[in-house]
Amino acid sequence: MLRWFNDGISARRSPAEHARFRQRFNRALTPRAVRRMDAQIREVVERFAKPLRGRGGEVIDLVEEFTNPIPNTVISRMTGVPPGADEIRFRELAQGFIRGFFPFAQPAALAHSEVCLKELADQVRQIATARRAALGEDLVSDLLRTQAQDETLGDDEIVMLISLLIGAGSETTNLGGRIVIETILDHPEALERVRRDRSLVPRAVSEIMRFGFGGPAGIPRFAVRDFELRGRAIRKGQMLMLSFAGANRDPEVFDEPDRLDIDRDTRESLVFGNGPHYCLGANLARQEMGAMLDAALDIVTPGSRVREDLQAFAPLGLAQRPSNLPVEIAR
Repeated sequence: MLRWFNDGISARRSPAEHARFRQRFNRALTPRAVRRMDAQIREVVERFAKPLRGRGGEVIDLVEEFTNPIPNTVISRMTGVPPGADEIRFRELAQGFIRGFFPFAQPAALAHSEVCLKELADQVRQIATARRAALGEDLVSDLLRTQAQDETLGDDEIVMLISLLIGAGSETTNLGGRIVIETILDHPEALERVRRDRSLVPRAVSEIMRFGFGGPAGIPRFAVRDFELRGRAIRKGQMLMLSFAGANRDPEVFDEPDRLDIDRDTRESLVFGNGPHYCLGANLARQEMGAMLDAALDIVTPGSRVREDLQAFAPLGLAQRPSNLPVEIAR
């Protein structure tokens, strides 16, 4: 089933099919739908933020209790999955599915991803069948409303669109949420500016993503011809890892790129890609990370600090990443 999904996603379609695929999703994002999504995001973030406030003197793992459960809960809420056991299962399936798409994922992760995608697809198809009978206030209903009279949106395309959102909005937003909170804690001056003026939250998120997102790996690509890069010979067919982190700290694009500056113009950032394959879920991810940062400012009181001695790491493709974010909350 992973092969079916990989062959069907927009990045592998012809330019015309790709454009049509994206248009269907974009047409569903009416002003009413966007307002509803924003309310759903804030509702979910508040659900996980509320139990974390007022816990001065404790060490809280903000990945386990905050940034990890939020993204897939948001997507399940948007999709129309009811709160409770179904929502929890949807979140488990989404997290298992996306782990099969990291570069150099292990065979066990690929096998588990396959199982999760099958069950996830069944859930989404059931929702689509129910919504065809009675449209509701959710993303699947919005997609069905966009159909032209001479075209039918099939269940497979709905599954792909929801799965793409999961890919864009689960691990990316979880990692991004952790990075945003950890980075702002490491920059006290920026932290206090944003704490005093919450209107700076969107700008801070964009700059932190440019500054901190990408890690040591990147996107695998293959050379289509021989060429030379910075004195190194690259042969046709050789694999390269294209680094978002390197691109976003390019001194020819950003002045003093190794300095966090929340007043910076980040329009050239490549965190979400560029051109016709710009991430479909970019605005959703920004909204989620902004809401998480805004809520975290009321959890992480002045004087709180990351407990680096308690940090744990887990393999992620060729690299390792922090698997938790232990923060000692100041009293």
